[in-house]
Amino acid sequence: MKKLFSGNSVLYLWRGLLPVPSLGLSLSLSFCLLITSFAPSFVNGASLVKKWDSGKVFSTPESVIYDAERHVLLVSSLGGPPDEKNGGGFISRLSMKGQLLELKWIDGFNAPKGMGIWENTLYVADITDLVEVNIEKGKIVRRYPLEGAVFLNDVAIDDEGRVYVSDSALSSNAIYRLSGGKAELWVKDDRLGRVNGLFFDGDRIIAGVSADAMLRGVDPGDRSIGDVAVIGSAIDGIAMDSNGDFIVSDWKGRTVLVDSDGGIRVLADTRESEVNAADICFIEKYRMLLIPTFYDDRVIACTLVD
Repeated sequence: MKKLFSGNSVLYLWRGLLPVPSLGLSLSLSFCLLITSFAPSFVNGASLVKKWDSGKVFSTPESVIYDAERHVLLVSSLGGPPDEKNGGGFISRLSMKGQLLELKWIDGFNAPKGMGIWENTLYVADITDLVEVNIEKGKIVRRYPLEGAVFLNDVAIDDEGRVYVSDSALSSNAIYRLSGGKAELWVKDDRLGRVNGLFFDGDRIIAGVSADAMLRGVDPGDRSIGDVAVIGSAIDGIAMDSNGDFIVSDWKGRTVLVDSDGGIRVLADTRESEVNAADICFIEKYRMLLIPTFYDDRVIACTLVD
């Protein structure tokens, strides 16, 4: 995806992702400068340019989403273990320049993860509940306990306003759906083993299946499931650029571009430095890729340059 800057230096990473110790940088450094823990890759002339770094202001940030109406970023922080109902989770507001506006804009969550926005409502996956937030009021207005859910993870919303939530538990293989105020188990299938990232591409719900490192598409109508691409590693976040190419993150730190023909190009790889890449967000209008670094407690913004 891009070209990254570290001070006055520009580090380039070819497709194989070259380590950077030869440039006097340590792979043990975290995302404090995005390129000190990896060099960027050129993909058909595209490059990844670091835009800003929020600093370590969060508490295990799992997901980031763009609120276009208010032109701010919303960041979910677990505030504790990913599966613990301790009430320590919260949602933060971050400016488009990476400045923290409000750390605990809304608290009272357990371990909030994926988010989706429909009109003036924010939907948040919170272990076993789908939580509905009134954005204007900045408050939780309703919780939908999803019967049988174990580890809810990501959220996607289709063009009818129906909300889809993945359950990443080993025993689940499931996606839930909220439609017309009714929450239900939508599809349960072995081909959805450890399903995590969800994304609506205009026709299908694209599901990141970590059990076999596949992207699969689920038809919102007949719920049929088809293969989209082999990713080759566990899948966390899914986004899409204007070319119809998917951007996919692996929680361990690998982010790739998936061409329409299924070809994989590595954009960034921070696995050796143990910097995570959780539920990403891509804002096409600004060509901005946002990466929550989970245990590294940051959000990193990069610009996708063709």
